[in-house]
Amino acid sequence: MMRIHVYESVDSLDTGAWDALASPKSFYMTTGWLRFQEKMNPEQRCRFITLWEDDRLVAGVPTFLTPRPANKHYNVAEMFPGAVPDGSQVLLVGGTRGYQSRILLDDALDASRRGIAMGLLVEQVQTMAEQDAGGVSWWLYFADADMELLRPWASTLPRVLRGDCAIDLPGDSFDDYLEATGRRRQIMRDRRRFDRTGCTVVRRPLSELLSITGDLLSKTQNRYGFEVTPQSMANLLKVQNEATGNTGFVYACADEEEVVGFCLAYEAGDTIYGRAVGFDYERLRDGAEYFTLGYYAPIEHAYRSGLRRLHLGTSAYEAKVLRGAHITPLWALALGTRPWEPEQAVEHNAAKLAETRASLPAGARYEARVSSGLWQTLA
Repeated sequence: MMRIHVYESVDSLDTGAWDALASPKSFYMTTGWLRFQEKMNPEQRCRFITLWEDDRLVAGVPTFLTPRPANKHYNVAEMFPGAVPDGSQVLLVGGTRGYQSRILLDDALDASRRGIAMGLLVEQVQTMAEQDAGGVSWWLYFADADMELLRPWASTLPRVLRGDCAIDLPGDSFDDYLEATGRRRQIMRDRRRFDRTGCTVVRRPLSELLSITGDLLSKTQNRYGFEVTPQSMANLLKVQNEATGNTGFVYACADEEEVVGFCLAYEAGDTIYGRAVGFDYERLRDGAEYFTLGYYAPIEHAYRSGLRRLHLGTSAYEAKVLRGAHITPLWALALGTRPWEPEQAVEHNAAKLAETRASLPAGARYEARVSSGLWQTLA
């Protein structure tokens, strides 16, 4: 017999049991990242639906009831004009930051019990939606497998929001990675450029570099049009570090004694998750510093540590694909309403697929890096 229990805070969860389900699927579903979301937007109501079989956690999903998501890319009213009444509460399922939600199901469940578990999770979500959000729940940034699980409860088709990029690491050495990319010359050219800078790469806990990473992150954010201060970014990283239990590591580019660039990463399951980068652009030396910190150093660490994947997140598809990434879709689906017609979803998904392919280098092998049978079906 399966039973539902809803928790009002991450710290009320059995964090070990939750993370045993979450870590293999996504760092962004682990309790550390969920705790960070709680702390960053205290006006939202966080609830964590858990499903137990005897004394074993077999399924779970986080929910966030909010009038104003902190991240504009989770603001349903802006993303889907007309789909949400002005000023109404929105029930987000999966997360409010990170762009990678997953339904947590124990892999040991057989098909029948998985179906039962999904029915109970959806029923609980929709009960909460009826009470607080006009009967509608919004499932944002979920993967193909999650959409297949959810579609029996949906009255329309899902829509692609973004492409998610990751490099699956073949073999057991950096040389195997080079061979698989088909871009050995370019990557080795990047490596030589970095060597000529005289800089070194060090891997340090985020807690040791909070001040300098805040300063460098603010420089990168400002460069791309976001008005932030070094102190605000240092504070954000401090909250993130505390919430995630000091598990973040920084790949830092050191110019003699000073850090001039960094990539912040986390590990969960068999994957390294690149989270943020920051640079002092005036001190860079045209040495492929971004690719060194964001790609090559984490990949080398992955091979040394037995990790098998580097997650790179959304956007900048060309650069990521040229270094071995595949692109999979992240979907939006509303339950309890029909915010768009199926034909509109198909048209939207086809346009997104064409736009994504157009952003890639020419050639069939790069086009094949957009790997999703569901995207093809729903476009």
